[in-house]
Amino acid sequence: MDRPIEKQPGDVDALRELARLWVQSQSVISAYITANVIDMHHAEDIVQEVAQVVAEKFATFDRSRSFVSWALGIARHRVLKYYRSRSRDRLILSEAALVKLEDALGTVESEVEPRRSALRLCLEKIHGRRREVLDLRYSENAKVADIAQRFGMSSDGVFVMLHRIRSMLFACIHQQLASEGVR
Repeated sequence: MDRPIEKQPGDVDALRELARLWVQSQSVISAYITANVIDMHHAEDIVQEVAQVVAEKFATFDRSRSFVSWALGIARHRVLKYYRSRSRDRLILSEAALVKLEDALGTVESEVEPRRSALRLCLEKIHGRRREVLDLRYSENAKVADIAQRFGMSSDGVFVMLHRIRSMLFACIHQQLASEGVR
């Protein structure tokens, strides 16, 4: 009879770190892959392959390096493998172009994280009906007309409210970044 594998405390910590890093960088990795693979189904498959390889090789990840750069390197190899397996298709970008795109996305990710943090802080300041309208529109992708009907407002009133909320968020994010010395 097989015994269940016992996880060591370090294993659990490593899994948590992997999950946190993957969630933070998945949008950049997906953007890189979808920019290079036109077929969305194949791109989604490659994202899943990259996630699997990242998980398998996470123990070898050098913590002094950028996780995004490391994962983008894996993504680049997977994209190249995809094009090699489809050799009858024309290669859209050369390997050198893929490396340049990878570097650019790695740079952008490091610039985006302070903005994400500022956005989270600023969103915490929005309450009541304004927060409900914001959540309905952007979290649930509700149509403006549906939001207007739910709150007994005109569609124009919802547009104005959303505009004011976005303006307030923009100012808040700008102020938060300035206070942290981020440009």
